[in-house]
Amino acid sequence: MDLTRRPTEHERDWFYNGLFSHPKLVARSSFTSFKDGKDSWSSPKKTLAVVGEHAIVSQWNDEPSSLRNQILGILAREKANWQAIDILRIGYDGEEMPVIVSISVLADTLSWEMGNQVAFHCRNALVEHGLDDVHCEIKESTLDNLASNPAVLQQDSRQQPPYLRPYMYQLADQLGTSIASLDQPHREGTKGIYLRRTGGDPDEVFALTCRHVCYDESETGCLLPRERSLPGKSVIQLPERTRKAVVADLEHLKYQSVKVLRGDGKATGESYDDKIITECQQNVNEISAVLQHFTLREALEARILGDVAYASEYAMGSSGLLSDWCLIRLRADSHERRLSELSNRVYIDGKELERRFQALVVLIKDLDQDGTLHIHGIVAASKLQNSTRFRRLVGMSGRTSGVTFGEVNQAKSVVRRVSHDGTPLISREVGVVAERMQKYDPFARKGDSGACVFGLEGRAVGMVSGGIKREEVLKEDDDYIHDLPADVTYFTPMESILADMKACGLSMEIV
Repeated sequence: MDLTRRPTEHERDWFYNGLFSHPKLVARSSFTSFKDGKDSWSSPKKTLAVVGEHAIVSQWNDEPSSLRNQILGILAREKANWQAIDILRIGYDGEEMPVIVSISVLADTLSWEMGNQVAFHCRNALVEHGLDDVHCEIKESTLDNLASNPAVLQQDSRQQPPYLRPYMYQLADQLGTSIASLDQPHREGTKGIYLRRTGGDPDEVFALTCRHVCYDESETGCLLPRERSLPGKSVIQLPERTRKAVVADLEHLKYQSVKVLRGDGKATGESYDDKIITECQQNVNEISAVLQHFTLREALEARILGDVAYASEYAMGSSGLLSDWCLIRLRADSHERRLSELSNRVYIDGKELERRFQALVVLIKDLDQDGTLHIHGIVAASKLQNSTRFRRLVGMSGRTSGVTFGEVNQAKSVVRRVSHDGTPLISREVGVVAERMQKYDPFARKGDSGACVFGLEGRAVGMVSGGIKREEVLKEDDDYIHDLPADVTYFTPMESILADMKACGLSMEIV
């Protein structure tokens, strides 16, 4: 293997045949020939062994270690996204096991050109320290803490670059993320506002959503202090469709940069300067790090955020509003943040907010420097539609639509739903239409049920319960069904929901 020969794809895939995880080779400083076989059974197997007695041990372990510092400096200088450095014996079964400085990097974060450079710089450092019999190999491996499950919901550290934050938001403990019941992971809704019992344990926190997000029409009954005729169930954050969409988007973003690093454009005469190459390498490193979070949560059980503790009967309430709410008791071990420290936060682009609502900027309160709006307190139901002269602007953060803004209709809507047994349920609802400057973007879409509707002053207004729209239609000359947005979105006032809960024996308040 000369200094300029790139390993074939087959060599990359099979160089470490025999190792448990079968990692891929990136680059190596040795010139020993690669032993190939006809298939996985006939290919020679490699194995790992401890280094044992060798001069490198003291030079690597003793402080200060100029060798270790030199190799770390090489990796830092080349901006390698390395995961571990191991001093091991790696070789074929039954043959000499040479000592190797084995460097692990995240998959697709280090090109062969850069890896080759790193490997030979490290080899030169080894020779300088009198370790002529030691070579350097770089392979693709990831560091795994080997815990059973990571925390499902993370504190929003804002460490990711802006273009990746919308993806990490799906793992945040903020409002508006996608949820589903564990038994129906493809039927998705939105995690709404956090509540706790009035005067209760601060570490017992519930997330509000619609009953129909967690239960379908065939599941009748309720889960209430006085009656428990409905089975409980676990609820996950990052349901199947959302996870697949996020991973697909991230893989596509990563692939665009990988193509540049691979030089795919050379065939068409494209060339890239060093700045673009550096940016693409950085993008690949950043995206790979984010993808790890979603890989760790591949199992549905690794995404459970809590369990349904209470759910209303899907029926008309005494106030003329449909009772359609569900309380999810959050699991402490599924959150990085202590449950007592949770707050109702929604990320909003503050500059966009001010640009669109300059006349109302004085109303926008509690908007942190990072663009997070804290929601506390409620808007009385009587205040929602009490004026025909002033616009009542509201926002929403939903699973499908993200953050949108709309205007509360002064006239209540009357909505008719038909229950599973054919009984019509006629209720009075508060309607919202898209804000005027948002005329091409709807207020809500399918999947936004359960989302918290909030005022610009940071108070809770209600919970999205549904919307009116044209039926799904087939695109002309195609069999793809369009998921049309709602023309008018309906929400239940927060004050009415809390009153309904109290009538059921639950005294709740906003966290």
